[in-house]
Amino acid sequence: MITSLDPGDSIVIAKSFSHMLNLANLAEEVQIAYRRRIKLKKGDFADENSAITESDIEETLKRLVVDLKKSPAEVFDALKSQTVDLVLTAHPTQSVRRSLQKRSRLVSQTVHLQLKRFCFII
Repeated sequence: MITSLDPGDSIVIAKSFSHMLNLANLAEEVQIAYRRRIKLKKGDFADENSAITESDIEETLKRLVVDLKKSPAEVFDALKSQTVDLVLTAHPTQSVRRSLQKRSRLVSQTVHLQLKRFCFII
């Protein structure tokens, strides 16, 4: 179906997906910031700089076995049943026009303000 599109329509669709993926990345950034604020407010960590937002596989496996008391066999069985799906996303380091960066900041600020307004976030 996509191969049958004329070049102009293909460009419009590609740009639409690009905008959609940029907004998805922005939403993810807002969600991470929101979760960090909640953890900070609850006192789950001493300061925001110590907040963990990512971990590597070795760290995760160690946490499962040592901290959560899962056996290596349980972890292995769980990993065997996992599926992998292709997900398209905008690369965070891609070059973006200054006007799009400005709009993205404006959307981000608006989302944060709305979250503050409706969720009582500090």
